Amino acid sequence: MASANIDQFLAELERSFAPERARGTRAILQYHFTGDVTGACYAVIDDGVLHAAPGEHTAPGATIQTDFALWQRILAHEVDRLMVYQEGQYTIQGDVELALDSDAWFTH
Repeated sequence: MASANIDQFLAELERSFAPERARGTRAILQYHFTGDVTGACYAVIDDGVLHAAPGEHTAPGATIQTDFALWQRILAHEVDRLMVYQEGQYTIQGDVELALDSDAWFTH
């Protein structure tokens, strides 16, 4: 299901989080959205526990800058995450591998 705003996106992250897939993982992902929906939010994963919130985190491991609608299409598997990254349709600052691997922690 596509999210219409950042609050819905955060609720969807929490709903689709698969704790068993994230055991032993510590990661902080920052999202900066542009386009029809703008703003920032982040997700902290700590050994199978997720905390997601609006705003900025002080120490993200990876920051994803993307059009909100594009990110929804990525999460729905309508476009290939790696391909559109390589095409420059969104950017990642910090740990690129962490950002690209993060899909494994969710059941979208």
